Amino acid sequence: MNHALDRDYIIGFLKNFAEQKEYVNAMWLEGADGLGRVDEYSDIDFWFDVQKEYQESFLYECINELSQLGHIDSQDNSIRTEIAKSNIHLENTSEYLTLDLCVQSHEIRGLEATCYTKNDIAALPFILFDKKEIITFTDEKIDVDKLEEIFQNNKSRILQSSRVTKYIKRNQYLEAYDKYISNIAEPIVIIIRLIYTPRQYDYILCHINHHLPAGTVDEIQDIFKIASFEDIEKNIVYLKQFLEKYEKEFKTKYHR
Repeated sequence: MNHALDRDYIIGFLKNFAEQKEYVNAMWLEGADGLGRVDEYSDIDFWFDVQKEYQESFLYECINELSQLGHIDSQDNSIRTEIAKSNIHLENTSEYLTLDLCVQSHEIRGLEATCYTKNDIAALPFILFDKKEIITFTDEKIDVDKLEEIFQNNKSRILQSSRVTKYIKRNQYLEAYDKYISNIAEPIVIIIRLIYTPRQYDYILCHINHHLPAGTVDEIQDIFKIASFEDIEKNIVYLKQFLEKYEKEFKTKYHR
């Protein structure tokens, strides 16, 4: 086909196909479309809710339908019990316009999977159709006790810096780097997210520029700029002081 394959055309094309299927309950977009952040580099995150027996077969129907628009030059499938996924790219589209197809079984995942938090900063649906009103919205709920547990676990990881420094003493840079990231850098990011984005504390660096204040992002970038044992040792000392600052902010916010 020689249509101008921009994102709007592809979305409309697949919507027209899916809406005609009686076993497809709903179709929506997530990612940049749901959050109103589409730019020239955005992919398309398609979501479908279908009757259980069609979960896998409908995914392949979608792939086959999209192949009519152009040759699929890359494809990565992931078929699991609760969801069938494929990431594809059409060769006659922008290199950034990858298509994520996610097909879930309503019977397996249930209504909780299609209940979104109002004004969520990470995931909201752009609804294309919803035949059975399965997509709902709820107010944000925060379990402060759970956040406290997560905070303490990550604080302990940071304080146990010997997990990192023993590799420095052994002159094993790759091991030291790996343990620094997993036991020092990422835990401090999780702690910061508990303050600013508690529902997305485990996103770590994913979409962090959208989720945290610019000054805080600048601080975090410095944490990950390491090129030597000396950088790691210096950052460990600095981040333990950093931890004290954010522990105070955490306690203030959640009245701990």
